[in-house]
Formats: sequence, C-alpha cells, structure tokens
Amino acid sequence: MDDFNWEWQRLRAELEFQNLEGDAFETRFQLIAKSLWKNDFTATIPMGRRGDLKCDGFRTSTGTVYQCYGPRYGQVNVDDALAKIDEDFRGAKAHWNTLLREWKFVVNLYRDKLPSELVRKIEMLAAILNVPAGSLTRSDILDLIKNLPADKRAQLYGRAPRATDMARITYANLGRALTQIRRAIATDPNEPVPLSADLTTKVTFNALSNATRHFLSIGQTGVAKVEEYLRDQPDPEEPERMAQGFKARYKECVTSGLEPDKIFGEMVIFAGGGSAEAERDTAALAIVTRFFVTCQIFEIPNVSAV
Repeated sequence: MDDFNWEWQRLRAELEFQNLEGDAFETRFQLIAKSLWKNDFTATIPMGRRGDLKCDGFRTSTGTVYQCYGPRYGQVNVDDALAKIDEDFRGAKAHWNTLLREWKFVVNLYRDKLPSELVRKIEMLAAILNVPAGSLTRSDILDLIKNLPADKRAQLYGRAPRATDMARITYANLGRALTQIRRAIATDPNEPVPLSADLTTKVTFNALSNATRHFLSIGQTGVAKVEEYLRDQPDPEEPERMAQGFKARYKECVTSGLEPDKIFGEMVIFAGGGSAEAERDTAALAIVTRFFVTCQIFEIPNVSAV
C-alpha cells in the first residue's frame, strides 16, 4: 500500500511545486530537508545587515550550502539567474570559507528544465572556487520526499484514498470538493453524456500507469454516490455543466503537453482534491472517476481497433 501512497503523494507534490515561488519555495524545501536529514540540516534566515550569509540551509555532514531560487510561475530570467549564481556562490565561499565543501543551487523551474547557460555558469564557478557544485531540481526534491519516512510523507501530502474510504463518502464532502469546479465551469449546458467505455480498455488506451489504474478502480466504487449527489441537485443541468468544466480543464492540460498521469493529477486537484484531507481527497477521486468512466475526460478508445 505504501507504493500507492507514494504515487498519490507524488502527484500532490508535483502539483504543489508548480505553484511555489520565492520564500514559499524556500520554506518548503527547508521543511523537507529538515524532515529527512533532521539534525544534520539547519535551515537559515537573514539577520539584519548580515543577511543570510548566502545560505538558505546547511548540511553539516557534507558541508553543503543550499541556495534556493523559485521564480514566479517557474519562468527563469536567465540574466537574473546568472547574476544570482555568481553573487551567491562567490558570497558563500567568502562567508563559509573551508566549511563550504559543496554548493547546491536549489531551483523550481517550469518543466524541471535548467537552461544550459546556468549549468555552465555553475560548473565554471566550481572550477574557479575549487568547490564541487550542482543543481537540485524539482525531480531531485521529489526524490528527497520519497525517502522520507512514510508517516512524515503522510503528514505533508496525505495518503492515497482507500476502498473503505469510498464507503464513507458524504454529500458534505462531495459538495466541498465540487465547490472549486463550480467557480471554473462554463455556464452553457454540455451535450448528452455518452456511454461508458470499459475502464480497463480506456486506461490502457490513454497510457495511464498502474498506480492511476489502481486509483480509478478504487474511485469507481464511489461513482454511484456521485451520481446520486448530482441527481439530487435542484438544477437539472448541473451534471452537464460539471462535464463541460472537466472537458475544458482536460483540454487545457493536453494543450500544455502534460503526460497522462500528470493530467490525472491535475484533474484530481481541479475536483477539489490535493488538500491532504482524506475525506475530501476521496470525494475528489470519486468525482474524477465518474467523469472518466462517462468519457468526459481522457480519450475514448476506438472500439474497432481494440
């Protein structure tokens, strides 16, 4: 079960880091590093005119100084980043002297890609300052999260919904999860809902992972409750408007080039999930599964080709 918990937590962490910037990114990295390395890691803060000594965190056993860079929307300004690397790396060398045995540039960039000019700059300074250096990207931070004890990961990112959770779905939690969708959906009714495609066939057709297949199989047990909730709404066009909202969000994800499993994660967040509250995340998974099996989101298999 821990493997599925991690897959769920990974989806939530990936989506969280898309929206972290500046101090919020720095604080999150410090929390993860402290949770993993405990007393071996010290998070730092600026102190008056002395500043932070060009260090956002220090790991004692390796002599590593970490410097965080979380630009808005993950969009790097190469000139600004180059200047920051030069100032912070040289500054760390001056402040920490022989205590500095490694320097890490912790970055939160769109699509987890580091511009080659930044890589070159870090390597050049490493040679000049005679200090090993490199970057720590989103995927590297995800690896740190994966290595956390299971209970600590659950505190930070919740746990995966379970079949027993589906049996406890309430109208209140479904309503809370759907509130976010109501803010984003179109006002025009959608065309009639088509018949369901076979769940397994559709999962395979959309190249979804075994973890996502597992979540959908659990979510399917809550679909009837979602249908019941939608039928009981005073507005008879509510389900169609919800479907329209899901379709629009799905198309946005496809257009942006996200991989199928990442789209699934985005849809769970869109459905009001990602709160680390088990009841609300369970409701969100049931809602996403409902729109998956009724073919409102993801591609419909060509029956003649399967």
